[in-house]
Amino acid sequence: MADALWQPQVPTSWPRSASRWLQRWWYVARYHRWRQLAMRAVRMLQRRWLAARRGGRWSGIGAPVPPLRSDPWLVAWAKRRVADRRGPLAEQTATGVCQGRFRFLNVERRLPDPVDWRLESWPRAPHLWRFHLHYHDFLLDLVACGIEEHDSQYVDRAWQVVDQWIRRNRLSDPRVLADAWHPYCIARRLPVWICLWLVTAVPEAMAEGVLESIFAQARFLGSHLEWDLGGNHLLEDLRAFWIASSFFDGTEARRWRRKAGELLARQLDEQILAHGEHLERSPMYHAHILEAVLDVRDTAADLEPDLARRCAQTAAQMADFLAAICHPDGQIPLLGDSAFDQTPSPRRLISRARTDGAGRPPAAWTRPSGASRQGACELGGYWIWRDGRDFVILDAAPAGPDHLPAHAHADLLTLEISLGGKRLIVDSGVFHYQDDTMRRYCRCTAAHNVLQVDGQDQCDLWSRFRMGYRGRPTRLEHGRQATFHWVRAEHDAYRRVRVPAVGRLLACRPGGPWLCVDYAHGRGQHELTSWLHFHPDVRLEPLNSHCIRVVLGKQTFRLDLLRPGELTVGQAWYCPQFGRRIPAPVVRWHGLRRLPACCGWALSPIECCGTASLDGAESAHPVLHWREPSGAIQISVRPTHRKA
Repeated sequence: MADALWQPQVPTSWPRSASRWLQRWWYVARYHRWRQLAMRAVRMLQRRWLAARRGGRWSGIGAPVPPLRSDPWLVAWAKRRVADRRGPLAEQTATGVCQGRFRFLNVERRLPDPVDWRLESWPRAPHLWRFHLHYHDFLLDLVACGIEEHDSQYVDRAWQVVDQWIRRNRLSDPRVLADAWHPYCIARRLPVWICLWLVTAVPEAMAEGVLESIFAQARFLGSHLEWDLGGNHLLEDLRAFWIASSFFDGTEARRWRRKAGELLARQLDEQILAHGEHLERSPMYHAHILEAVLDVRDTAADLEPDLARRCAQTAAQMADFLAAICHPDGQIPLLGDSAFDQTPSPRRLISRARTDGAGRPPAAWTRPSGASRQGACELGGYWIWRDGRDFVILDAAPAGPDHLPAHAHADLLTLEISLGGKRLIVDSGVFHYQDDTMRRYCRCTAAHNVLQVDGQDQCDLWSRFRMGYRGRPTRLEHGRQATFHWVRAEHDAYRRVRVPAVGRLLACRPGGPWLCVDYAHGRGQHELTSWLHFHPDVRLEPLNSHCIRVVLGKQTFRLDLLRPGELTVGQAWYCPQFGRRIPAPVVRWHGLRRLPACCGWALSPIECCGTASLDGAESAHPVLHWREPSGAIQISVRPTHRKA
């Protein structure tokens, strides 16, 4: 057993052989939609043309700035967005910006005044950090702090930053296309500037220039929507385009509203799944999109009541899903590319979804069932079990959409567990989006609580956001056996190594134990490795070759491994926020087995007098037994039916 910081051998991003390189691009062509590929080619040509022509017709306004609308719903939305930023973090951010310190993704840099938007003093700045600099979310912190403290210096600083951005990010400079005028950066920045305009008094000398820039950015965004990516990028684009169309009046603005409204309705139908989840299956991006849908709902109330009602219904459904998957601490599970504190808190989003823009319950809202339900339920490929402040979530959903695997991980059948309201077994999270070892680690199979076969990833993850071959889960089977709720699912990710099915049986009951059996069907001899990643607050104390004491605060549990094998206790990385990685305990069980074979574990309170065992562990249908003085319970592993 070892205590050293452990990190798996993750594959390099780019293959060394030409055949592997061609294979990966074959999967890109196979799974991506032809429109995506065509629009990526168009975007590349557009960018080259804009660079060569120094912005072309987009470098000027091109038309008179239309008049502004007077809309109390839009003003109420802006005031609410600023009010939601109030707090110690906003004050800290505002003070830092006034002093020239900018902090994004847990990385702080001091920038000169005027702001160095090109980051010439930091040429190796991460791309995502550059994007955050141009999102301008920190301007809302400046305004919130200024209003709360009745100090105009914060508001003055906000408008000073806007003026500096306008002066130093002209489209005639080709360098601005990479970040300042990237469609996604515009989509994040436009609503912020519109909030500033509606909530504060713009300096008279700047007013015309600010309106011209808002209008120019909105026109540019409307003609450069990210159809090549789709997903959350496209919905964020449409959210910003809608808000800009609501801000202006006139013929062109009405044309923008028709376009944005039609596309939003279409994309909501496509991107929000039947159970209320965003199709990229990342809780963090789900929360992002829920906020975007709520913004459209609140700003469309007067202009497009039908769109507002549609968004209210979608938001209620999305809030229901979010409430169902959140841990007892109120935060999201870190499935896929997910990190804390990138959106308003889930509680705040859920509360907002249950009121309209004026703070009243919307007519479309019905009381959600998933969040408060005790016991077990299945929701869109997730199995969720709750008992008071105990919580288990099993992810038996696809890794992500085939045409958009950017934020997917090789984590089929992973799980997270909270006991007594505290996180116990966790996902490794996401550290950043740079193409390096940490990015590959966070996405790899060994960074998740799953069974790994032959040391290989479930999916071929390459570059920062790409995926080659990928496995697919089966439909969940779940039920109840005596006092236990159980769930069983399989995936076929290792069919390429002649292991057609890898499955997991999970059984839970109030007060424990929590039982798990992982099994692999196939032929021949294979290496099986089971991973369990614990929260950094957990202390692991090995008792013998198959039992570990698990201490979490005042709670103590026993982890029993159900099959003989090599047991290692060490440390790996836990990344709950961008830019933050913490050493955390990890348990690794390893065995060389002839298939079919299985392994498993039992987690129970230290005072529990029951024992778990496996019968027929070398057969295709092992039986899990739980024996205690009051009697014995058995649950069988049976084959599941594949999805059609």
